[in-house]
Amino acid sequence: MKSQQSLQFYKRTKKAFEDVFSDMPKEDFLLLTKNLIIVALHEGVLGQMMHFPNPKGKFKIMQMTIPNGIPIDVLRFVVAHELGHATQGRNWRKSDGNKLEIDADKKAAEWGFKRTKKIDSFIKKNWKKSDKC
Repeated sequence: MKSQQSLQFYKRTKKAFEDVFSDMPKEDFLLLTKNLIIVALHEGVLGQMMHFPNPKGKFKIMQMTIPNGIPIDVLRFVVAHELGHATQGRNWRKSDGNKLEIDADKKAAEWGFKRTKKIDSFIKKNWKKSDKC
């Protein structure tokens, strides 16, 4: 967490990451934290995971928007869901349809962060379509 310098400004977000990382198996923690960069405050979405190949192995960048007043259970789920995408090891392709989203939800639930009706409602209310940004 110390290497993610921008998180020092976001105590609740840092706490959500700590909660999610502490509830997952060690092998998932090691996979996810290798070459992970977290970028907060991406306009228009609650979270996004991107994978980039490089000569030393893939690295992952997580972008997040953290709305004021986001409930901590929603924030924990978003963190876990996006880290679930990191376990997939690649970016979305059109042929994937919604499969990677479903898989990321399942991984978050595995770690103890299930998508509830309350979480789903908050996400739908706060999600902005990219064509409107």
